[in-house]
Amino acid sequence: NFLRTDYFGSMSVSQVTTFDAKEWVIHLQEDCGKGHSSIHRFRGVVRPAFQLAEDDDLIRKNPFDFELKTIVLDDAEPRFALSRRDERRFLEFVKNDKHFSRYFNGFYILLNTGLRISEFCGLTDSDLDFESKSIRVDKQLMRVARVGCYIEAPKTECGARFVPMSRGVERC
Repeated sequence: NFLRTDYFGSMSVSQVTTFDAKEWVIHLQEDCGKGHSSIHRFRGVVRPAFQLAEDDDLIRKNPFDFELKTIVLDDAEPRFALSRRDERRFLEFVKNDKHFSRYFNGFYILLNTGLRISEFCGLTDSDLDFESKSIRVDKQLMRVARVGCYIEAPKTECGARFVPMSRGVERC
């Protein structure tokens, strides 16, 4: 939708140069106020499109074949995982809270397996193998407005996997 309204979206693929591509990326940050992650997503859409044009010999070179970090400032705040101390404090709070204590097992499993919420919600008894201490992840619970909830396979083959089960996860 953004490309429909931005000047770059009306340019002919064959006329876009590397200079134009870099200028547009700078325009996104300086004039449009877009953050690095948004610019990265925009580039993630247009770069493959131009790659297809290159592969089909419509253009000689992909104008977006450059390192983004050499053109725009990465203003993204670094994300940090919970420290062990913070995780213990969080779980202690959940465990002792009158309302949240009923969710302790779920939080513990999520924090100690790396499962996504949708994968966790899609688990059934048959996915838990206590002999080999593993969890089979081969489906997820999806929720879509106007459709409701339904079970779906992971988006990629790599999404289907076995996750090890620690003693704590096994107890939960």
